[in-house]
Amino acid sequence: MNKEACDVIVIGAGSAAFEAAVAARKAGAERVAMLEKAPEAEFGGNARYSGTGFRFVHKGASEIRGFLPDMPQARFDTMRINPYTAQDFHADLARMTQGRMDPKLAEVLVSESNRAVRWMAEAGIKWEPLKEHALVDGKRYFERGIVLHVAGGGPGQLAQWRGIATELGVEIRYESAVCGVIGDMRAVEGVRVAARGRSYELYARAVIACSGGFQANKEMRARYLPGATDFIKVRGTRHDTGEVTRYLLDLGARPAGQWQSGHMSPIDANAPDFEAPQHEDGLGNTQSRYDYPQGISVNALGVRFFDEGEAQHSYTYAKTGRAVLAQPGARAFQIYDRKGVKLFRYPEHAASFEEADTIEDLAEKLGLEPRVLCDTVAKFNAACPDEPAFDPRKPDGRATRGLEIPKSNWARPIDTPPYRALPVTGGITFTFGGVEVNSHAQVMNVADQPIRGLYASGDILGLFFHNYPSFTGQTRNAVFSRLAGEHAARAN
Repeated sequence: MNKEACDVIVIGAGSAAFEAAVAARKAGAERVAMLEKAPEAEFGGNARYSGTGFRFVHKGASEIRGFLPDMPQARFDTMRINPYTAQDFHADLARMTQGRMDPKLAEVLVSESNRAVRWMAEAGIKWEPLKEHALVDGKRYFERGIVLHVAGGGPGQLAQWRGIATELGVEIRYESAVCGVIGDMRAVEGVRVAARGRSYELYARAVIACSGGFQANKEMRARYLPGATDFIKVRGTRHDTGEVTRYLLDLGARPAGQWQSGHMSPIDANAPDFEAPQHEDGLGNTQSRYDYPQGISVNALGVRFFDEGEAQHSYTYAKTGRAVLAQPGARAFQIYDRKGVKLFRYPEHAASFEEADTIEDLAEKLGLEPRVLCDTVAKFNAACPDEPAFDPRKPDGRATRGLEIPKSNWARPIDTPPYRALPVTGGITFTFGGVEVNSHAQVMNVADQPIRGLYASGDILGLFFHNYPSFTGQTRNAVFSRLAGEHAARAN
């Protein structure tokens, strides 16, 4: 088999991989090679399907202004941005992961978040304010901690990173699948590559695995995730099939994270099995259905099954898909009236839906028992309070009274036709099970020792449990990829 050599190998070509490659190059690595299994038209991993927002510690509007130098001051003055402290971030992580996240890695993520986002800006990445905000009386209200995304969303981020990496001399090899790792649980020397038309061994001082999760692998989903997840739809790339994760585990890497869980959110029930590729002018993921706090959700029996108003969608969407999958037929229906539809975040996204002037007629169109759905809606409406005032900008405490399954916020009667129902199922974005790393992003082995020359970042990290705060994934990528690249460049 032919042999080649470079300084640093990066497995993958998504946002985490580009960040690692750029960090390694800027830290002094002369030859950095990225190995992307996908063809060039589909490179980018899950970032191609994401809005790529970032949750990070910041001081509020005065600091965010520096990320938006080209925004007119009058427009910026409409933005209402509160500070997001390290204490806030830690509290969100602890609550969402139920205290199971490694505290040392949580500290790295939080303490390095601001520096990592600033490092991206210094590298040349451009930013925009999130489209996800509430507009009230001409003022734009953002959720705590999440204000920015990369200009152009996921496709825009990939285009920017590829331009930066190319200018730095990083080599990107498409259709180059890693089919083995050279080394053992003590040290890694390189990888075996099955490229288009040839196979070879590539050696380097360090390897950084940024190959994603295993959510696109039906066999691994069925092995690790509970329920009928081999049938679940994938909200992202078809190329994240987990073989690199298996190679590392077989090598002796220590598993971490929650292997029976992942980011599973509600998506259009009629979405394709895999998200259609989005290119540099694409919108990213358009199949997500995150407006459920503005209505109620019912299963195939016509009854509610979870608290749609537990918190803002950014704190519940990653687990709501699991709730849908647990329902009969792994399907549900999001029910809205005209008031709720007016609050949709992305009305331009074409969604499957049925609409009717009465709940009874809507039930008929959905194939539900009309008496049951009418009873569900009537009991929900009767349980809605008159106060406090409805406030879509934040949890408003407007909770139902007397229902077995409450709606804790934003409870308004569904009483203004036309009524609309969106059929949804669960879609998986990425898996939570992966490999353990230390504070330098170096992969640990089962003997609790770092594997020399092996680093990791992105969805291959085993970091989250149960749930996670929205937009933490991209921040995780930037934090651990920067650390991995810098340490890999200095590896002996």
